[in-house]
Amino acid sequence: MHPPQHAPQRLPFAESPLTRLATLLVVGAIGAVGLGSTTHGAPGALDQAAMASSHSRTGHVERLSVAGNAARATVRTPAVRRTEAAKPPVRPAKPVTKQPARKTAAPVRYIPTGTGIWLYEWRRSNHGNARSIVHRARQAGLSTLYLRTGSSWDGFSGGNHLRNLLSAARGTGLHVVAWDFPRLKHPLHDAHRLARAARVTGAHGARIFAVAPDIETPSEGTFNAGWRVRQYLLALRAYLPKNVTILTAVPWPSRYRIGDYPYGTVAAHSDVLIPMAYWYNNPPGDVTARSIGYLRRFHRPVQPVGQGYDGRLDVPGLRHNNLSRQVPAFFWTAHVHGARAVSLWSWQAAPPVAWHALVRAHRLFPSR
Repeated sequence: MHPPQHAPQRLPFAESPLTRLATLLVVGAIGAVGLGSTTHGAPGALDQAAMASSHSRTGHVERLSVAGNAARATVRTPAVRRTEAAKPPVRPAKPVTKQPARKTAAPVRYIPTGTGIWLYEWRRSNHGNARSIVHRARQAGLSTLYLRTGSSWDGFSGGNHLRNLLSAARGTGLHVVAWDFPRLKHPLHDAHRLARAARVTGAHGARIFAVAPDIETPSEGTFNAGWRVRQYLLALRAYLPKNVTILTAVPWPSRYRIGDYPYGTVAAHSDVLIPMAYWYNNPPGDVTARSIGYLRRFHRPVQPVGQGYDGRLDVPGLRHNNLSRQVPAFFWTAHVHGARAVSLWSWQAAPPVAWHALVRAHRLFPSR
C-alpha cells in the first residue's frame, strides 16, 4: 500500500548552545524517569515514545488497511444484501403424493328373501285386479311377485299389467319381478324385449327390482346352446340398469340334464339361480336337495321354485300329487339346505293347501 498523500513533512532547523543545554537536561530527566519505570516492569518513556512512534506508523497503516477493507465492505455488503433480498425465498418442495384412483361403487342389487309366487295368466289371478293381488299376497306374508311380461311367441305383452301391479305394490314391501320366456332363436331380440320391463314405471316412479328369464330346454322349444345363452344374458345385462338383478330360472339338474344343459354359462352371467324343482312323481325333498346341492358349485344364491300345482295338469298319466304334504316338504328341505328365498308356481293353479303352506313357510324364510 502506498503512504498517504496528506502526511505532514518535517522541516530542518539549527541548534544554539542554550538549546543544546536544555535538551541535555530534558533527556537526563526523561532517562531517570525511564529507569524508575523500568524497575517496575513497565516500559520506559523512551520505549513508550519509540513504541508510540512505531505504533503510530504501523497503526496508521493498519487503520488505513482496515479502513480500506471496511470501505470495500460497506460498498459490497449492501449490494449483496440487495441481491439476496431480490431473490424469492426457496421453499422446500412438497412431496408428490399419488392420489389413489377413485373406485366406482358397485351397484346394490336386490336379492330376494322370504317367499314369493309366480303369476302366469293375469286374468285368472284374482281376476286381474292388481289391488286384490297385492292384498292377498300381503295376507300370505309374501315378499316377491313374479309377473310374466312376454315371450318369444307373443312379444312384450304385460306392460299394462306390470304398470298396474307396480302402482298397487308401492309402499307395501312387496317386490315386483318381471319374467319372460325366451326361445333364444334371436338372443339379442329376446334380451331387448325383457329389458323393456325395466323402463315401465308405476305410480310415483315405481319400477321393478329384478328380471327373471325362464331359460328352458329343447323340449319346450328353446335353443339353449351355450353361445346363445351367453349372448342373451350378456345383452340383457347391457340393456338393463345396473341395479336391476338377473334371477335366471333353470330346469332342476337331473342326471339326464347335467351333461346337456349349460348351467355354468347361465350361472356366470346371472345374479341368482332359480331351479324349477318340480317333483311330479319324485320325492320333493330329493329334487330340492339335489337342485341346491349341485347349483351351489357356481357360487350363486340358489332359490328354488316349487311345484304348487297338481302334476296331472302337465302329465295326465300321473297320479295326483298330495300337495298338502309335498309343498311343506319342499319348503322344509329348502330351509335345511340354506335357501334364503323360495317361491311357488303358480298363482292361478295353486290350490288352497298350497296357499296355506305359503303362509306357514313365512316363519322359515323371513323377509329382510
